[in-house]
Amino acid sequence: MGEFLGELMALFADGFVRRLRLARTRRRLAAGRPARIPCSARVDRPGEEAGYVGGRLLITPGSATVTFASSALRLELAAGGEFHEPEPEVWHDQDWAATAYRPPGPGPLVYLQTDTAHLPLLHAALAAPAAAEPV
Repeated sequence: MGEFLGELMALFADGFVRRLRLARTRRRLAAGRPARIPCSARVDRPGEEAGYVGGRLLITPGSATVTFASSALRLELAAGGEFHEPEPEVWHDQDWAATAYRPPGPGPLVYLQTDTAHLPLLHAALAAPAAAEPV
């Protein structure tokens, strides 16, 4: 019974913490301050390993770029690109959603995965330079 209660507590605490982080991110962006969104990225470049790398998207309101940063990969994504169909279902789970983004100009397609609650913020940040307006 104790294990069951422990699992339930972890489940409810996780949802609560996620809602708090989302609210904090929205408040920071609405105030014109930079914010970080947990995210995983994969780049379609010839000769590179096709695996996701966990990191964070660094969004600065009014900036023309959004930065993905991790210990293994750093990408500067120009705002104003195109979103494409997400990857096949095998890349999704109930909490994470994927989207494909092609930055303007020549450049590789970048696959991004983030918590489903953060996906509208990610789309808004990459849609236009005045990107990080509250959703």
